[in-house]
Amino acid sequence: MAKVLGITGGIGSGKSYVCGVFRSLGCKVYDSDSRTKELYDENPGILEGLTKILGKGILKKGKLDRKAMATIIFGDRDLLEKVKDFVYPYVMEDFRQWKRRKRGTVIFESAVILENEYVRSFMDKTLVVTAPLRERIRRVMERDHSSEEEVRARLKSQTSDRKRKRLADFVLESVEGADIEKQARQILEQM
Repeated sequence: MAKVLGITGGIGSGKSYVCGVFRSLGCKVYDSDSRTKELYDENPGILEGLTKILGKGILKKGKLDRKAMATIIFGDRDLLEKVKDFVYPYVMEDFRQWKRRKRGTVIFESAVILENEYVRSFMDKTLVVTAPLRERIRRVMERDHSSEEEVRARLKSQTSDRKRKRLADFVLESVEGADIEKQARQILEQM
């Protein structure tokens, strides 16, 4: 049976890059953000449940309008938690099915592993990816064409690196010059 390494970190920390390094070392990677978006389109039960929670304003021609949904839940922590609590069981069941066909160590990439006990219960070990704040802001501004103010607002809504580090089994700092592959190999040896 496959072992699961949960990789998490704040926006701009370098999670995707680090997952790419693990992929190059032979690990299969489940990108929960991308897969969740696919599940919104594939599973009518998810769309039906989200409509009950958020209203029909999230629909556009019968499909989920992600921007409308984001507008509704942005800044409303209670509503956001309701959506997460509803969607996570679907995602984790999809992950469980995906994992059944894998061997060795698999990677579950998600920004919310450490913040959610239900998601965390699927992990054997967790790795938090960090980077200096200035670097994270620069990365996100370049990637998303966002202003510094927009990035800082998004960062403010996330769990702090300090708290993530306390909860994680491993910490990897994604900075220029760091030997990420060497660190990844060391982590795999400890799995």
